[in-house]
Order: sequence, then structure tokens, then C-alpha cells
Amino acid sequence: MHVKALSTLLEAPRYSFEELPRESSDVTLCFIIDRVRQPEAMSRLYLVGEPVEAQALFLNTDFAEIAADGPLWLVAPWGSRLAAEAAKLCEENYSGIALTTADPIKSLAHARWLLRANDGSGGQSLLSYHKPSLWAALAYTTGESLHQLFGPWQRIYSPAPAHFGRNRGRWLSWRAVSELEWLGDVSAFNLPPEAPSVQAHLGWVYWADEQYAAYGDPTDEQLPHLVANLQTLVDHNIYEGRHLLKLGAITNGPLLETQPEVMAILQSREESFIKVQQLQQLAVSAA
Repeated sequence: MHVKALSTLLEAPRYSFEELPRESSDVTLCFIIDRVRQPEAMSRLYLVGEPVEAQALFLNTDFAEIAADGPLWLVAPWGSRLAAEAAKLCEENYSGIALTTADPIKSLAHARWLLRANDGSGGQSLLSYHKPSLWAALAYTTGESLHQLFGPWQRIYSPAPAHFGRNRGRWLSWRAVSELEWLGDVSAFNLPPEAPSVQAHLGWVYWADEQYAAYGDPTDEQLPHLVANLQTLVDHNIYEGRHLLKLGAITNGPLLETQPEVMAILQSREESFIKVQQLQQLAVSAA
């Protein structure tokens, strides 16, 4: 599933935001923007000088106590400077998604309902579906429940990796193709069992895209090994971003699991920073 999801993402059509497909000219455009990754979002939107119709996504939900730091729900007219700024906020740091709908009130209610999902453990978890990598994972793995994922949303638009993919547009477009009719939100959304692992895989794609230079400008062909190597490092307790970036020279290369000297270091009981130093020395000696 990981390989299929990655290849599908890389081959998907890309668009500029102005050219994104939509069902009709009178649909409403909405954005969900991550204010942790874009803490100046509201200031930037108000500086546009157009009316701002926005509210905290977590309001009136079980997460209301952290609403001030949670995602922002914004309605913006197509073609407006406000929509252009919102799209830019989503693109930067991969900080959100956009959607179209014929009913913005139901769509906001659906967005809030989708926040809490049955995670397969017998409990429920916060679903940060506005992250482009998680949205892609959900869209690829939801299957027959796709109508529940989309609800009243007609299309979802998510930022695409800038450096990877067959096309170079900045946005991906997603449309519900389920033949089942959405009958409204009832019980909680069921997180597909494969979604977390697919999201982890695609999350590394977006990480590598953001840190493109640190990994030696990898190509699409190098990406599968790079993603696998990043996961291998995490599996052996090297997970801090500053440590991962120090190992760009060995991460974008042959599979680490095929290199005995590398695996001997990773499988040792040393602290993670010691492993990083040893791996750096190994890379220098091998150069």
C-alpha cells in the first residue's frame, strides 16, 4: 500500500490554485489552516484588507479548550485577495487544505465531526486531517466509507510536494467518487487501519520536500529509499529533526538495512546523539 500511495501521489495531476477544478461557479470556498505551523495566519489575513469570515475549528467540540491554538476555519470568495493569501498560507510549511461546498454550514459541522475518529484501539483520537500527508493517506485508504470522509464537501484541495512528482503544479485536487449517498454525520468516523502507516510514509515525503537541500536534492527515483531510510532511523531511536538533518549524506542513498556497518551502529545501545556522531564519521570515512 505504501508504494502504491507514493506512486499515486507522484503521478497525480497538479494545478495552480487559480486553475483548480470545481463543480460549479457558485460553490463556496473554505480553508482549514494550521495555526501552529502558521501562527501569524490571522494577522496576515486581516492585512489583506477584505472582510474575514473565520472562526476556530475546535469551537463547540471536545477540543474547545485549545481552540485558540487549533486550526482556523475560513470562508473566502473565489478570486479574492483573501483566498489568494489563504492559499499561500496553506502552501507554506504545508499548513492546511481547502475545500468546496454547496452548504458551508453543514461543511463546518462535518469538519468538526471529523476531528474525532475511532482509531481501532477501542478509543478515539484527534484526526488532524488538514495535514496534506494525512489527507492523502485517508483518501487512499478509506475505500467504501469515502462518502463519510467527504460528507458535504465536493472537492478537497491540498498542497502537493514542491520538488517531487511528474507535474510541478502546487495543488492536488480530490473528489468523492463513491456511489453511496452521504446521509449526515452519525457515529464517529472509523480510521482506516492502514491510514496511520500510509500517513507516516507520505509524511516523510513532505518532510524530505521541506528539507530538500539537506538531502542532496533527491529525485523521484531516489525518494523510496530516502523515505525507507528515514523510517529506519526513527525505528532505531533517531527521530529529532536536527539529528535527521545531520544524516542527509547517508539517508539519501542505498538502503541502510543493507549496510552492516550502519546497522551495527543503529542497533547498539548508545544514546541517539552518539549514534548520529558515529554515522557521520562513517559517512566521512566512506566518502
